[in-house]
Amino acid sequence: MRRFLCLLTTALLGVGCGSPPPLRIGIVLDGDGERGATLAANDVNGSGGIGGRHLELRILRGLSSTSAKVALTAAESLVSDPTILGVVGHTNSSASLAGAQVYNEHHLVQIAPTTTAPLYSEAGRYSFRLVASDVHQGEFLARLVLADPTRPRVALVYVDDDYGRALHGTVTRGLSARGITAVYEAPYSEGEGFTDIDEFAHAIARSRPGLLVWLGRAPELRNLLPKLRAAVPRIRVLASDGFSGPGMLIDSTHSIIGVRYVRFLDLGNPTPAVRALRKRFEINWAGEEFTDQYLMGYQGVRLLAEAIRAGGDNREAIRQYLSELGSTRPPFPGIAGPIAFDAHGDPNPSYYLAEVTVDGSKAVAPIASRQRP
Repeated sequence: MRRFLCLLTTALLGVGCGSPPPLRIGIVLDGDGERGATLAANDVNGSGGIGGRHLELRILRGLSSTSAKVALTAAESLVSDPTILGVVGHTNSSASLAGAQVYNEHHLVQIAPTTTAPLYSEAGRYSFRLVASDVHQGEFLARLVLADPTRPRVALVYVDDDYGRALHGTVTRGLSARGITAVYEAPYSEGEGFTDIDEFAHAIARSRPGLLVWLGRAPELRNLLPKLRAAVPRIRVLASDGFSGPGMLIDSTHSIIGVRYVRFLDLGNPTPAVRALRKRFEINWAGEEFTDQYLMGYQGVRLLAEAIRAGGDNREAIRQYLSELGSTRPPFPGIAGPIAFDAHGDPNPSYYLAEVTVDGSKAVAPIASRQRP
């Protein structure tokens, strides 16, 4: 009878007799974030797991990491699974905000690796993120514009979603506080909605800007820039963090050379752990960009694994552990620097400026940095 029960348990739970069940977390990230998350789980398990228990990822792919509508379905699926102890995701602000409603209602911790929308600070007690609110990035970008000794005429273009609209608001307030008014402002739609490129480029050119502040992502800018530079040859481009990512590398015409953009990583002075992680990335995915999403996905899983180990393997204990980082507990020693949260689940803001270099869009050189206390 004992042997029969052992075999039955093995069949039902997928574990051997005497082996504890795995500890499970949900992953709702894009391809780069998923790579980092998977590597982190492998590292945790390679060092003995969490208290001897295997860490298992439940990965949800497709549009759930970037589409608000699909994110809701993904979040419902994760909260209804009692074995899921926490979630690392989603990739962008729209999806993270949508999922946060569900996670907070069901008391499931969400760690959003690269979500920057200011509204996320008010999402709830179970919502944490690894990058700061765009309230701070908007200020950072406004300071960079003001620091330009040429005092250029500024064109401001932003993606028409939660990320772009919120960042547009913080940048314009920062510019206005410094007496700068954009000579052109307009939103754009991503993907198939961005079809009127010629008209868009001509509209920007008519305002005679010297600087384009791009609050969006790389693919659309890559398509726009050749036409815009044909009309305004000396225009310079300053882009937000959304520009960074795998889309940068699809640039056979080198149209984005010279674009300066915000990153969350200090590539000029990386920690030894970041250098080691980058080397592993380059071995596994040679020729692809080492992105912030990859590193933050890795850090999100390592942080959640430590919360389970030190806090406990239940949802409320995990939330409690994260909320205490930097106050009653020391900050978590993340590979890119210490991680601590304020009362809103936000970390300390830190930004670095990089530039796509002349020897190819794969090479990114840091040229400035700023961190706010």
